[in-house]
Amino acid sequence: MKISIARIALLSGMLILPGAAKERTFTSADGKELTAEIVSATEKDVTVKKSSDGKEYKLPLERLSKADRDFVAAWLEKAKINMRAEKDIEVELEDGTKRTMKIPAGEYLSWDGTLTLYAGETVHLEFAKDGDKWGDAEVVAEVKHPERTITFSLTRTPQITSLNRKTAMQETVAVDCGSREIGSEDFARNNLIPTEKGKEATDSWGGAVWNVRLTNIDVSTRPALEVYEERLAK
Repeated sequence: MKISIARIALLSGMLILPGAAKERTFTSADGKELTAEIVSATEKDVTVKKSSDGKEYKLPLERLSKADRDFVAAWLEKAKINMRAEKDIEVELEDGTKRTMKIPAGEYLSWDGTLTLYAGETVHLEFAKDGDKWGDAEVVAEVKHPERTITFSLTRTPQITSLNRKTAMQETVAVDCGSREIGSEDFARNNLIPTEKGKEATDSWGGAVWNVRLTNIDVSTRPALEVYEERLAK
């Protein structure tokens, strides 16, 4: 049986954040220092990796400084926001019959930048920004910076499934979308016109769709139609 990294992490209590990590100088209680980036963490320890040689170290939190323990705790909170718990949902089909669907545990936003949504889910994606340069996105619990956050919501009725994208971002936000119907393992490609200048966008399918994957999420200053036509040609 194939088990995803995200599921292993959730079952073991270990959490992993997607995107590029940043190095930090960790200091032990006796003053020893180690400059590395966090790979994963639990409530008791943190695993870090040195970029210089790629070696990983597992550090007990009780042996780190208070500042480092607080940093890891904040990192863990961010990771928890990005984790979906396993759950069963009941969906009604167009013919009136009902079916129980299992939503697996895992990340909303994976390490490769793929955002996965199931019917009934809403996710806020906040982008980092340094001057005019846009950075990685992360899942946040609430919108605190609307000028660099986009909200994705997937709603469903027996007749129609809709993906709503709401943002105050003035830039163009483009995504590639794959949609999956109930009872299928395959994702169909969908061409979505990017959002721009804070405009809300909604795309809809028949009610059989209950799961979407959004990939190649990109922010740019180019016109939405230009970006759309470029992606359509690929």
